[in-house]
Amino acid sequence: MTEIQRKGIYQAFDGKNNVIADERWQVINLLDGALQFDNETVRVAPFDEPRSDSVTVTLEPDLRLREITIHGLRGARESRVCLNQDRSQASVCWRHRGNVKEKHIAWREDIEFDYFSPLFNMITVRRLGLLPGQSRLFDCVYLDPVTFQPQWMKQIYANLGRENRLTRFGTDSLWHYSMDFGGAGQHISHFWCDDDGVLIDFRFGNGGGFQLTAKNT
Repeated sequence: MTEIQRKGIYQAFDGKNNVIADERWQVINLLDGALQFDNETVRVAPFDEPRSDSVTVTLEPDLRLREITIHGLRGARESRVCLNQDRSQASVCWRHRGNVKEKHIAWREDIEFDYFSPLFNMITVRRLGLLPGQSRLFDCVYLDPVTFQPQWMKQIYANLGRENRLTRFGTDSLWHYSMDFGGAGQHISHFWCDDDGVLIDFRFGNGGGFQLTAKNT
């Protein structure tokens, strides 16, 4: 059997503090030492149609990407990211009903993926391993939250050190990170996470974000 490492519930809100999604997630340690990140999200806005999705990201024991799968809209949409045997190329497929598209990219181990879920930020924090005061610019493949279509972008993560922050669980000593979404200094977000990289609070520049509302102890 696999051992559940961490699990909890995120609540997403927009810049006017309206709740737009609930996300249940878990991180489990597979028998071969790989890490599997799972979520199930129900979103009501800002999309044109209410939708739910489920995401699974699997990392090798050394934290290299193994696979990403996303299923949404009751099977009408899905996406998958797979690596070929020698890890020289990644295949990104996305489907809306009968319309299937695929994109092949030359793979490097320092490429990150992003999606509208704190799980992806948690994965990037684990993979980057930034020390306090360190930052890193990297290439990122962003998966559109509605169509799952991939697009290239730059991101910059910076570890701003540990600080005390009031959360829904009381005041806690957390790691403070900034994220430059796009790498041009125009879309800066801040988030705070614990020693495992689990995000407790995430704030977008427009006032929206995510908050952890339930967690295992």
